[in-house]
Amino acid sequence: MKPVRLFSSDLDGTLAGNRDASKRFADFWARLDDATRPVLVYNSGRLVDDILAFTEQEGLPRADIVIGGVGTMLASPTHADLSEHYGETLGANYDADRIAAIMTGLPGVERQPERYQHARKSSWFLHDASTDEVKALERRLIAAGLAVKLVYSSKRDLDVLPGNADKGQALRWLCDRLGIGLDEVVVAGDAGNDRAMFELDMVRGVIPANGHAELVTLCEGNPRIVRADRPEADGVMEGLRHWGVAPSRNS
Repeated sequence: MKPVRLFSSDLDGTLAGNRDASKRFADFWARLDDATRPVLVYNSGRLVDDILAFTEQEGLPRADIVIGGVGTMLASPTHADLSEHYGETLGANYDADRIAAIMTGLPGVERQPERYQHARKSSWFLHDASTDEVKALERRLIAAGLAVKLVYSSKRDLDVLPGNADKGQALRWLCDRLGIGLDEVVVAGDAGNDRAMFELDMVRGVIPANGHAELVTLCEGNPRIVRADRPEADGVMEGLRHWGVAPSRNS
């Protein structure tokens, strides 16, 4: 098993949700050896500016790289060119205004607040939809000439993304850019929009105890995914220790 060189984690329900646990994670991360500490990536449905403000508020460590908008945005204070280069890979035949025109007025569909929207992410509320209902909506948008994919999570949140974007594809692109193998990556998440990270070949995963059933099913028969006994950030630390990421006894 290779050492972990990059850790990509969701925020809400994973590293965030219990502020005391989030602060314990910050201490855990700070005590890792500088020479071997993995690249820290926050991979969230929140937009980039929101991620930066939210993680500071929650007392979480500053990320090396941020993936926002369910894989539609990427930013880093130390890799200034990443955002532009990644953006160039997205957006063909994606039109947020046309998507909104089709989605508006559909039964049970409600537009999420503007702070969750951007040029490559159209976000909606749709409660308790079945897989067939989500697929039917996706087919309707594709039939209108839009290159999109739908990501549904927590039995409520529906994101309409470019056809080649999600949390997993953004992470794959980033690892390729940094020269990090997927077998050197650990991911963590709790809900359906994290699924694409866990489905990348060779990654190792951590699902905290509060993980949703839509994600927990991935654990079945898969030794590369750990279901923690503890929730949120405490469960993440438990999983990281399992994969060999932990402060030394003397730190």
